[in-house]
Amino acid sequence: MNHIFISHSHQDSDFAEILENKLSEAKLTVWRDVGIRGGQDWRSEIDQAIKEAIALIVIVTPDAKSSEYVTYEWSFAWGAQVKVIPVMLKTTELHPRLESLQYLDFTNRGARPWDTLVELLVEADESKPQDKKIVQPEEIEIENKDQRGTYNRMIEALNDEGWKWRSIEKLAIIGGVSEDEALAILRQDANVVFDKGKSGRRIARLKTK
Repeated sequence: MNHIFISHSHQDSDFAEILENKLSEAKLTVWRDVGIRGGQDWRSEIDQAIKEAIALIVIVTPDAKSSEYVTYEWSFAWGAQVKVIPVMLKTTELHPRLESLQYLDFTNRGARPWDTLVELLVEADESKPQDKKIVQPEEIEIENKDQRGTYNRMIEALNDEGWKWRSIEKLAIIGGVSEDEALAILRQDANVVFDKGKSGRRIARLKTK
């Protein structure tokens, strides 16, 4: 099941509904735990929904930080290797583990990065975590020192266990080169495979066993 799990405090339900509508407009499916917590088996339903999600958005506010439910949801997602995207709705000191993630700043109503959020989710949809052991990249000959550094940074990104596919666009940014240059460098490694994602973007991954 390909959906986005939205984790939020009940006090932030109004924004969660706005978020759900925005993502639905972008043709993304959303799962929210509306009305489940009153039942006896709410945790197993939520666990399953998180495991099947392509990403979990946690709406960060002081109320959410103090909510045991919200903390449980994003930490469970973290452990299940589901991509966690913090959305800062109200200025809040982040949990130490969330501090390691890049959050999206939604505190300014007039300049909320909706497009960036949708782009991250589209990439997450194309980039489910690896289920199999990846084949190690080849030791290819690159004499140019800058290109060698670019190659190493892109391969490190492809080795990240949180992703299966990565867009060439993002790999090029990581490598500090153009998309065409990134593609030319990666094509030298026979263990890198290429395809086109659902969004039409060029994507790459390492072969799996």
